[in-house]
Amino acid sequence: MKNTSLLILFCSILNADIDVLVSNNNKLNNATKNELANVYLKKTDKIKGKKVIAVNNKDDYNEFNKKVLNKTPNQIHAYWMKQIFLGKKVPPKNITQKDVKKEISNNPNTVTYTSIKSDEKVIYETK
Repeated sequence: MKNTSLLILFCSILNADIDVLVSNNNKLNNATKNELANVYLKKTDKIKGKKVIAVNNKDDYNEFNKKVLNKTPNQIHAYWMKQIFLGKKVPPKNITQKDVKKEISNNPNTVTYTSIKSDEKVIYETK
């Protein structure tokens, strides 16, 4: 029974839901998976006509890429290497889990994500 409980806990951590966040002061109330994918792949810098700045959370990076961008770590790495090589784009800035709240507070246009519940505005939730 104890081993089963540990296995369930471990699996739930591995498949954590990701919340995409903006500042509570941001007028954006929601986003689609497609809008977020376009912002995080730097195909646009707007969601519903509002300028946003995509910021990656290193602690939830692979899970976000899998659930929102539908890309494996190798695919996302290859995408950014190609963009950099062609001189087109650079990937979004990286922060850690502990910096999520600070980053959003410093710039209300920041959009980032976390697997930990936050008091910031959630504009998209993965399942």
